[in-house]
Amino acid sequence: MMEDCGSVNRREFCVQALAGASAVCAGNLYGEDASEKQRRFRAGAAETIVTPKAEGTFLIGPMKPSTGVHDDLFARILLLDDGAKQAAIVTLDYLGFDVAYNDLLLAAVAEATEIPAGHVMINCSHNHSAPLTVPWGPWEKKKDRPFHKMLPRKLAEIARQARATMKPARVRYARQPVQIGFNRRLPSGERIVMAPNPHGAVLPWVDVVSLEDQHAKRIAVLFSHAAHPVIVHGSSTLITADYPGFAVNELRSARGKEGIFMFAQGCGGNINGFPLRGGIDAAAAAGRDLGNAVGRALDAKTEPISPSALKTHWQQVTLPLQDPPSVAECQELIAKEKSAERKARLEELLVVAQSGKQRTIRLDIRGFAVGRQLCILALSHEPFVEYQHFVERVSPFPHNMVLAYTNGLESYIGTENDYRLGERGGYETSPWGAAFMMENCLPLAPQCERLIQAGIAEALKQLHSR
Repeated sequence: MMEDCGSVNRREFCVQALAGASAVCAGNLYGEDASEKQRRFRAGAAETIVTPKAEGTFLIGPMKPSTGVHDDLFARILLLDDGAKQAAIVTLDYLGFDVAYNDLLLAAVAEATEIPAGHVMINCSHNHSAPLTVPWGPWEKKKDRPFHKMLPRKLAEIARQARATMKPARVRYARQPVQIGFNRRLPSGERIVMAPNPHGAVLPWVDVVSLEDQHAKRIAVLFSHAAHPVIVHGSSTLITADYPGFAVNELRSARGKEGIFMFAQGCGGNINGFPLRGGIDAAAAAGRDLGNAVGRALDAKTEPISPSALKTHWQQVTLPLQDPPSVAECQELIAKEKSAERKARLEELLVVAQSGKQRTIRLDIRGFAVGRQLCILALSHEPFVEYQHFVERVSPFPHNMVLAYTNGLESYIGTENDYRLGERGGYETSPWGAAFMMENCLPLAPQCERLIQAGIAEALKQLHSR
């Protein structure tokens, strides 16, 4: 269902992308002097390898068992504490998890740190050279693989390690232009096909939050961009972290091993890393570009943010799914279907139709804010980049980092116009695309965009007013 990006090479792509991002500048924050509160603001970070079994792990990209490991997958954690409130951000080089399993991971971190689970974000890079861990297609519902048992234990371990390293910290923020991918929803006639759309929405920047101790030594760097890690994808059966992992390696090489570098995925539901299926060398090149942009952000002369307070907010929005076909229509489709796999999915859809009940899923919205200067807002599932641009338009904070794929992944989140296209809406929003392969069987209802925007606006209001 994915198409290659044609003959444009990476150098030409970068020139075009940076030209489109020329209006994006590094951000500068000038906080008021609050030395007493800065002494109370603390941070700690840790990381660990969470690579699954080298051979025989079913990978989502090639849809085949792995044959080895090119580079390890990591879990990383950042703990924040202002003396009164604590929060944690976890990043993982994995695809994402169903909500029920993600809740187990949240509980493991919460127990290890004594931080409320509602103050924890678990962000997955949505790496396609990792195990299939979301409720899609041939999903392993039993969740009994070795990595399922390993991950809660490993997250608890690094949570305790990070807690033991907590020290007074200063927070800096910067933004730099960079573009790793293309919008992948191309209008073709009356339909949407999966191919590069040079006019589609993208995220032409990287947000960088760095934490350093009172001696200016690095504790952690959290950086976020929005693009599917599919540059390796089906081109290899080796386990790899794709471009986010190579970006971290670039930063380690250029900046030394001091501190923890953490990649967090943004709202890249409709953006593919470039070039799709380009291979490991192409992923390394993209990672180098992203790492260099982060480096430029770190070199920017930004003043520390005055950490007047660490604020947290957590809410859930109930999103209705579209109505299924009628029972008669489902039965007719089942009778005609020759594929055993597709027939099984249609039989599950029939059960939904027979129930006569409105199906819903839960959208998790979490936010951490440092005073009224910086907001890190996280959404669950797989939102389109338009939601990240919505935050930029409405946020009362001067600086925002928006994460997706956080605390559960069970659906794409498109826009109202995308869902109004119905069967012509392409892989992400058509009733017969990704939604049909998900456990819920159905895409979101078109009105969900307005519900999500209202939820985002409320979260930002709550964080800014406290």
